[in-house]
Amino acid sequence: MTTDESSIPDFKNLSLTSNGKAADKSQHLVVCFGEMLIDFVPTVSGVSLAEAPAFQKAPGGAPANVAVCVSKLGGSSAFIGKVGDDEFGRMLDGILEQHKVDNSGVRFDQNARTALAFVTLTAEGEREFLFFRNPSADMLLHESELDIDLINKSVIFHYGSISLIGEPCRSTHLAAMAAAKKSGSLLSYDPNLRLPLWPSEEAARSGIMSIWDEAHIIKV
Repeated sequence: MTTDESSIPDFKNLSLTSNGKAADKSQHLVVCFGEMLIDFVPTVSGVSLAEAPAFQKAPGGAPANVAVCVSKLGGSSAFIGKVGDDEFGRMLDGILEQHKVDNSGVRFDQNARTALAFVTLTAEGEREFLFFRNPSADMLLHESELDIDLINKSVIFHYGSISLIGEPCRSTHLAAMAAAKKSGSLLSYDPNLRLPLWPSEEAARSGIMSIWDEAHIIKV
């Protein structure tokens, strides 16, 4: 991918910190936006979802995973997204806090549940997904619920494509990107293709590519 180098922020004098919340861009804050959910994984490997004898729950959601891993590596990170006001949502929020991820941008929905995903790796090496989000709380994040101050502190603003699938989250995603870009953040994009969540393959292609040219970094 090519981009205008003059639009890329200069990070030469920045250093990673591990002291929790960031006060300004000098602390190299990575803000991750998108979904946080519960993955249910078979207790045995190499089976289909139908063949699995039991499942074990695990925290998931690609943007949330990035936020936690940045913190584990000694960096400063934050997560912006929405979960249900339920036990799973509170558990996920607690996991962010446990890993010293700034969770001030997390919102709770009293009328929608935290998203669930059943996922397995079959003996043939293919992944199977079964999602429960009709709609889930992450799809219902409104622009009015964004923590713009937190976004403005980000040196890197990281996001995926799942939050582009439906409203109101799509418009919220675009507003968050615009705020990050305006503040001079580097934009990091993980296309994270999950065809079962999109209305069609063409809708997935169109949605994912609609913000492609905005990113400084694309994880393919």
